[in-house]
Amino acid sequence: MSELFSFQEQDLLYRLALAAAGMVVIFVLVRVSIRLLTRRIDDPERVYRISRQIRRLGAVVMVGLLLIIFSPRPGELVAILTVVGAGLAIALREALLSVAGWLRIVLVHPYQRGDRIEINGVRGDVLDIRVMRTTLMEIGGWVEADQSTGRLVHIPNAWVFLYPVYNYTQGFRFIWNELSVTVTFRSDWQAARDIMESLARESTAIIERQVAEEIRQMSREFLIHYSILTPFVYVRIVENGIRLTLRYLCEVRKRRGTEHALTVSILEAFRQHGGIELAYPAMQVALPDTPQFDPLPSREQNDHDRPGTRPPDRPHGA
Repeated sequence: MSELFSFQEQDLLYRLALAAAGMVVIFVLVRVSIRLLTRRIDDPERVYRISRQIRRLGAVVMVGLLLIIFSPRPGELVAILTVVGAGLAIALREALLSVAGWLRIVLVHPYQRGDRIEINGVRGDVLDIRVMRTTLMEIGGWVEADQSTGRLVHIPNAWVFLYPVYNYTQGFRFIWNELSVTVTFRSDWQAARDIMESLARESTAIIERQVAEEIRQMSREFLIHYSILTPFVYVRIVENGIRLTLRYLCEVRKRRGTEHALTVSILEAFRQHGGIELAYPAMQVALPDTPQFDPLPSREQNDHDRPGTRPPDRPHGA
């Protein structure tokens, strides 16, 4: 009996030594292969991809080697793998689901590196995709609009099965954005609408051709159709005035910049027109016969009614 235990101990030590030696050899081969294959490559992205693939291949070879070294007879191996697999499936459900999510990402491509996505309320640009997780550069958060916060967010790949994936850039690099301005009832809202539309058409004239081309390419894969690509202003009556909502196309990563440029141009055009004023929450007492759509007072009348101003002196003898 003691001889049997001694033989089993020697066999286990031999297998452990063989496994350790094999792991060391595989580790050295992986490091040498990475250095040899990336020595003359200057592109960091290619170096990154090659290094990742070599490491993955080394991990697969290492796992196969361990299975070969520690495998018993074929019948016992099947039984052991069945029991171990069932236990791992229960204990490592999230990890296995993340691995399955990685396979879905690699094969189906719901997103790739460089895409801007949103999933489970997390928005950002995809920096890296690994077997267990995806790394994003966060946008939004405490920062207004779609600008980076500087934080890295690691999300499990299992999320691709649990939540919808919103891809901002895959196949179509443009989004619809809206800019709302509320003017008073007595303002020349028709002129305000025309000003907003003309300024938006000037800023989006260049990208309309690009948008039409990308829509044609997307229509080959998805049932998508846009009949109107030009900017349009929707008019709506709200509690404190007339709301003008400009809807226009812009590039995904330039939404805040285009909105800023359009806002500055619109404010300057309203100031030059003189018959448009912005509305804001206020309380006003009006007589029953006060018309709702009175024209704005002229600048001369405003200067005359302003406190502390004197009317112009009349000529002597008038």
